[in-house]
Amino acid sequence: MARVLCVGVGHVGLPLSLKLWAAGHDVTPVDIDERKILSLRRGVMPFREDGCDRLLTRAGDDARFVPLTYDDPLFPHRVSCAEYVVLTLGTPLGGDYTFRFDQYFDVLSRITPLLARGVTLIVRSTVAPLFTRNVVAARIGAERDWVPGVDFFPSFCPERLMQGTALQDIDDLPEIIGADDSRTADRAAGLFMSLGSHKSCLYVSTVEAELAKLFLNTFRYTMFGLANEFALAAEQYDADMFAVLNAANAGYPRGGIPRPGPSRGPCLGKDTAALAFSSPSSLIAHAALKTNENVVLHVVNDLRSALGNFAHKRVTVLGLAFKADTDDIRDNLTAPLINLLDREGATTAVYDPLVPGYDDPAVLRGSDAVVLMTAHSDLRRWDQELLLLHCGQNRESVFVFDLWNVWPWADWIFGKGNKGQDEDPGDRRVRLADARGRAPAH
Repeated sequence: MARVLCVGVGHVGLPLSLKLWAAGHDVTPVDIDERKILSLRRGVMPFREDGCDRLLTRAGDDARFVPLTYDDPLFPHRVSCAEYVVLTLGTPLGGDYTFRFDQYFDVLSRITPLLARGVTLIVRSTVAPLFTRNVVAARIGAERDWVPGVDFFPSFCPERLMQGTALQDIDDLPEIIGADDSRTADRAAGLFMSLGSHKSCLYVSTVEAELAKLFLNTFRYTMFGLANEFALAAEQYDADMFAVLNAANAGYPRGGIPRPGPSRGPCLGKDTAALAFSSPSSLIAHAALKTNENVVLHVVNDLRSALGNFAHKRVTVLGLAFKADTDDIRDNLTAPLINLLDREGATTAVYDPLVPGYDDPAVLRGSDAVVLMTAHSDLRRWDQELLLLHCGQNRESVFVFDLWNVWPWADWIFGKGNKGQDEDPGDRRVRLADARGRAPAH
């Protein structure tokens, strides 16, 4: 089995490290974050990911799994012994909507002098087109006077994992092998094929693999943006978007319109923005960004209509994680929503049962409005009585905004307009008038 160095122990690198260890490889997970490495050494996952905790419990006592920081004395030896180096580093966007590769430049400066001839490098993060060839391969080649495909083997093999199902996705999804020569392709594919005979690989060039990742995430984000645009159109006509979806999709092989809701996260929005601002032809990607990001504006506008204004109003947002049943808060839409509400004078709070520091439901006390932003399973199970118990209010005093259509008793459900509520319209007018501080119209 191979000696593998996995640089980056986040949501991409750590599940892969554990799967490679389970396949019999000698794995060295490396990260600059000392807290993450200490957590791994204690056998404790630094974030939620189904099944990883059980693997880590087993791997923690095995000499083939050695988590390190860059400053660990063993780090240079582990780099020089590595037959494979997998890079799963962060590539955040800058203010100009282009990728920032500071983490890659830092790591390349650390490992390039130590690499052994014949090493295979696998870039797995989302990167700009030609990054693997023009930066990773070119820098190592120039510094070591090595020829790609002869002295070392640089490839781009993008992850396509969904948080919560990463281990299953590694098993089920074919690997895209981006390589510019056959020897590199064979070496990169060999590592993934070692995970099991069921694994399959798709072979393209490095730039084609880089574009495949960007295109996939932009396509998904565009579809979510279109669903959100449809939801707003349904509200305009006082129609139920979810009834429309059922009628349009059910039994129709060319359907597949996704459900609306706030969408962003550390990949979809970032990758779409990177593609949109790097190509003059990316008009649809720009529109997807605008539609998805502007969902928070519609929330604020609808809340303002319900409450009259935000002065002396307490608004609690449920969910800080960008996706249900995860604790990952990167690139969430809750932060910009809170910013807009604060700007208009609301008193705001955030509750998320899965995010440490935000997991105290006492913040709901005294809420005038509650917004369900992230549909965690725990929150889906809430009923009116539990919500009101947390708020310490009667039903007429709390306006409930559901962005995911999981609470049929909510005052407003994104994509439904006024249709589909389970209360008498007269009672609704009374409640909204009460929330605005005015007498109901007759």
